[in-house]
Amino acid sequence: MDYESAAKSRGCMITYPADGHKRNAINFAIKSGVNKVILTGEDRHYKTLFDNFGLSTVVKSIPTDDVNSVIGSVAGIISDVKRDHDEVSVLLLPSEPVIVVGTYIAACIEKVKVHAPVSYPDMKCCLMPLFPFVELNETERFVLAKIIIKREIDTKNLFEIIKEEEKCDMLYSESSGTHKDDSMLKCLRRILNKLEKRGLLSKEKKGRYFVWNSTVFGKFIF
Repeated sequence: MDYESAAKSRGCMITYPADGHKRNAINFAIKSGVNKVILTGEDRHYKTLFDNFGLSTVVKSIPTDDVNSVIGSVAGIISDVKRDHDEVSVLLLPSEPVIVVGTYIAACIEKVKVHAPVSYPDMKCCLMPLFPFVELNETERFVLAKIIIKREIDTKNLFEIIKEEEKCDMLYSESSGTHKDDSMLKCLRRILNKLEKRGLLSKEKKGRYFVWNSTVFGKFIF
């Protein structure tokens, strides 16, 4: 194995500066065997410490005004890093809730390992579970994708599009075993309600009908 391949296989860890946790972060990075660290916040002491231990350290500051901003920024960073590293992980450290929650959700969306400390200073970490909303079946993903493309659409028109594209078999397989429109329409409504409960869709009344829109979380599924 050449040096470049070996370096790639060692992986990349993404984390952020957290008061009082510099040593904890470096301890975990060393134990994990990563060769690169990305910090999503500016802190020269953090960067200097990682550099001193021979880790390639990059600072990519992100906006932390709200959770959506953190999610979008961190998800983008993870997506880029995955192209160059076989192993990508996120280390959650005690910090502002907006940063912790946003980083966690971004990691779940990108389906990378998330570690959270359970003891100090030995930095024993638990592997956090991924959010269940990222686990969608083919039919749910298809419905969500159509709504993202249309930006806003009511249930009836969405159903007509599904019929026009001859995708009714998707609904048929999840309905009560009949090709009748009313049965498949009920199935579609169940899917829409499920996606809404998972925070992937939102609905708004416009005129006589409710229209569906994708949330920021829904758009990051693809």
